[in-house]
Amino acid sequence: MCSCNLYLNDELVMEDVILVEKKDNKIIAVDLFGERKEFEGEIKKIDLNNNKIIIG
Repeated sequence: MCSCNLYLNDELVMEDVILVEKKDNKIIAVDLFGERKEFEGEIKKIDLNNNKIIIG
């Protein structure tokens, strides 16, 4: 299973993210334990090689 860390403007805001979904101007992220968080902004970069998703 592949999980990533989620960064908001280079600050780690969530670990072990397994789902990222864009709805309107919100980004919804869910981690391995089912915890769900919502963020405003855009997906800037997805780096699967380094397990990072950067939003801002």
